[in-house]
Amino acid sequence: MTPRAAGAPGHPGLPDLANLRDLGGLTTYDGRSTRPGRLLRSATPYFLDARQASVVVDDLGLRLRVDLRTRGEVAGATSAALAARERAVLLAPLRSGGSGGAADRDDPAASMAAHYLRFLDHAQPAFAAITAALTEPGQVPALVHCTMGKDRTGVVVAVLLSAVGVRDEEIVGDYALTAGRTDDLLARLRELPGYAERLAALPVESLGAVPETMVEFLAGLRHAYGDARSFLHSAGVPDHRLHDLTDLLVG
Repeated sequence: MTPRAAGAPGHPGLPDLANLRDLGGLTTYDGRSTRPGRLLRSATPYFLDARQASVVVDDLGLRLRVDLRTRGEVAGATSAALAARERAVLLAPLRSGGSGGAADRDDPAASMAAHYLRFLDHAQPAFAAITAALTEPGQVPALVHCTMGKDRTGVVVAVLLSAVGVRDEEIVGDYALTAGRTDDLLARLRELPGYAERLAALPVESLGAVPETMVEFLAGLRHAYGDARSFLHSAGVPDHRLHDLTDLLVG
């Protein structure tokens, strides 16, 4: 992917890959920045046709796709064109262990942050597998995605970026960029039987991406685990993987 400003949207050859962005150019607490063309995030690639699949493989140079959806979701919504071209896929379903209580309509950001924090308790093997896969030689550029590219993707990206020292305000700002970038995708998903009912059951506020949600998530992460590196340690990620992850993502 041609380097662009941090958070710049999409790729002109990928109109059907919503919420795509390169996570390069984000500043760290020690004054460095994340490398472009290493880690990307997006919504589902389900709608990619053969031409766009070629763009992903040949233009972006994608080496690894990290899919955070469940096997059931993947079975019903996979781009055959991309599957025929891509080099490697890691299926790492992120699960939150259930609803964990009623949503707080008076404080939706807190409710979403609490939901995100449950991923840390119930999906530690997925975080370990993702870190291991990314730090294997030749596995970047890598794309991390779920369906909307907001919740599961937002949590994984936040943990990875925080673990390599990216500043909180950069992580929060990147998360908030999702707002308004998935409207067309939502309309398309509502036309699919597998998604229409699920989306209709969600409260409207859960479809947004307000900065306060990520602020509360990062605070909760530190309260529960100390910091993102300690969380990954607790998930079974060894020191050498964390060092490799920093070398990989930060220049």
